[in-house]
Amino acid sequence: MTRVNNDSLAMGELSGYIIRYGQDPANLTETLRIDSADTMEYTVTNLDNGIWYFSIQVEDVEGLVSAPSQPVSKEIRG
Repeated sequence: MTRVNNDSLAMGELSGYIIRYGQDPANLTETLRIDSADTMEYTVTNLDNGIWYFSIQVEDVEGLVSAPSQPVSKEIRG
């Protein structure tokens, strides 16, 4: 794993993740914070039917946050 400036980033330097999501990929209005870098899975619950978009950011132990990933989508059907 590397930082934006290409310096290496060890897993021990990560403090957690920020997940942004919503139904408009240009406006992800909801935010979840995961305060453990050991978390490799997370389920977002109580989503209405429709297409939802998700983006993730990484936060390091110094509080620096990465640029958001490109959004990915998931269709929820009831």
